[in-house]
Amino acid sequence: MPAILTHDLFGRGVLEDVADLVGMPTVAERDAFLLGNQGPDPLFYLRIDPLMHKWSPLGNAMHDTAPSQLLLAMREAAERLEGHERQIARAYVAGFACHWLLDSTVHPFVYFWQNGITSAGVPGLDKSAGSRVHAEIERDLDEMVLFSLTGKTVERWRPHERALSATRATLAAVDKVYFYVSLWVFGHAIDPRTFSTSVHEFRLVQRVFDSPRGHKRAALSSVERLACRTPFSLVNSMSHRNRAQDTSDFDNRDHRAWENPFTHEVSHESFWDLFDGARARVLPVVDELFSPDFDLAAARELTHDLNFEGSPRVPVEKCKGAAW
Repeated sequence: MPAILTHDLFGRGVLEDVADLVGMPTVAERDAFLLGNQGPDPLFYLRIDPLMHKWSPLGNAMHDTAPSQLLLAMREAAERLEGHERQIARAYVAGFACHWLLDSTVHPFVYFWQNGITSAGVPGLDKSAGSRVHAEIERDLDEMVLFSLTGKTVERWRPHERALSATRATLAAVDKVYFYVSLWVFGHAIDPRTFSTSVHEFRLVQRVFDSPRGHKRAALSSVERLACRTPFSLVNSMSHRNRAQDTSDFDNRDHRAWENPFTHEVSHESFWDLFDGARARVLPVVDELFSPDFDLAAARELTHDLNFEGSPRVPVEKCKGAAW
């Protein structure tokens, strides 16, 4: 990711500037922009839906593919719509670009921490526990971002109430964007309700995970550990704590050296350096994305071929044929 609150607050921090740039006068368009800041992450939650789970790999496919192809297809899909749906879709795509921007900037930092922990020789914390460690790092950063930017914790700023707002009409417009993009980029004609269903499931999971006092989190984590026979719980790693602190063990506030695991570049940037750096790029990225001359070459120049993970991905002629 980063996690849900970091993406939401990142989007809220640039909302007015983006609205002035591309025009988002309605509440629906602003909601669509903020929803776009969650990127394809809602698709991961299709796993809990017995009828729609077969489309959940689309989330990983989008994260992994060349962002130039993906952003170009998103923009062209939005432009294909008409009337208010087109405006909703454009706002969503602007937010989606913000998600890519923050993810590609911060993810190498998260993976640096993840790789360090899973290779430290702690029993049970090897590479097989990578997803739980990843979620734990992002949850800790999420809590820090929330308190730093709002002065509140999840006791007063509940993720399932504050994020993922969108009407049925808004979701229906975004559904069309995903249908086109999946077909054009990956060669899959997905269910027309794939994205809207994923948002409903994401909302449900956030409500289930909501446990400011920790009682429900402890109960669910115990059940997961017993059922999965694992000492570590993904629920425990993803459910936000009532933590009123503006620091994180993973924020690198003392600017120690760390290595990007994908490019092997050494950096001393902190989390906030990366966050602010991504924010400074929002307006140039969105402006270029909707420029009349935006094509694959321009998209490659814009994204530097860094996917959502921050890993270089060169565009291929066809991404279709993914084994979903």
